Amino acid sequence: MRYSVERMKRLIELAEKIQDRELRKKVVEFINNPKLSHKDFKKYPAMKIQDGRTMFSAGGTAVERDILNHTIALAELCLRTADIVEKIYGIKINKDHLLAAAILHDIAHLFEYKKTKSGIEHTGVLLDHTMLGVAEFYHLGFPEQVIHIIAAHFGESGPTPPRSYEALLFHQLDNMLALTEYHLYGTQAQQPMQLLLFDDEILRQIAEKSLGEKTEK
Repeated sequence: MRYSVERMKRLIELAEKIQDRELRKKVVEFINNPKLSHKDFKKYPAMKIQDGRTMFSAGGTAVERDILNHTIALAELCLRTADIVEKIYGIKINKDHLLAAAILHDIAHLFEYKKTKSGIEHTGVLLDHTMLGVAEFYHLGFPEQVIHIIAAHFGESGPTPPRSYEALLFHQLDNMLALTEYHLYGTQAQQPMQLLLFDDEILRQIAEKSLGEKTEK
């Protein structure tokens, strides 16, 4: 119990690092009271984020993930990586957008899965956590860039490919943690791990777009 309280406290502390007051308020309010606005989806109550679990795969057998631990780890990793990228390469990163996306990107899993005596079961909701989250955050007026990072966190293989440096960075860090978690919790000795790779053309397009936006400013 104490461990859950401490982890939730850390999540709030990370959310409080968001400099934009309006965005910070939206993020804190949602993680304190996650709910869906659409009347047809209110039948899917959310698990408590402290108890949140989901199933995921990195190319093999599905394994169980602690949503809160994953969220905290990714948020911490995003902040530290952004600092390094800015310091070493001089690339300006919107840490507010990156941090908000890290905290919110998997939170819709709370409506997608439920804990039962048999284990983790799907609730029957017809949208996956990414689409569900994107729809809700659009409705709540979150910034387009934050919504894009969340929508693109599956990478080029997903329906919304990364089209900002923050989204590209976020996907790679999320993917790295997924591989780490799969290594820890999965049957990695028998199952192959698959990496999502970007070809030179995709990376060139993203770099050109980022440089173009800086030139316009």
